[in-house]
Amino acid sequence: MLIWVQIASCTHWLIETETRIQAENETDKEIYNLSLVSESGKIEVLIPDIIKEGERSRVYKSQWVGKFDFAVFSEDSRFDLGRYELKGGMVLVQIREENGEFLLKFR
Repeated sequence: MLIWVQIASCTHWLIETETRIQAENETDKEIYNLSLVSESGKIEVLIPDIIKEGERSRVYKSQWVGKFDFAVFSEDSRFDLGRYELKGGMVLVQIREENGEFLLKFR
């Protein structure tokens, strides 16, 4: 996220490198550990909460900005969610299920 800042007679462009992220569970299952997955398969948990049906996680701060592969866990299984971009700022990730697949929507 680019932020325009004007201080006195100087102007600057700042790039926000912090992401504040919250997940909302729109499925009928309990989900947990919204994670980033590296190309080598290493998992970095972004949101460590257990999120019940219809609930939201707490808000977490991270320095993650860029394109990442996401995964979420439910019923002892990992569900890959695809590649998405985090641009910094406040992000609400809505997780829903269609035809047995988990999907992400960013707001």
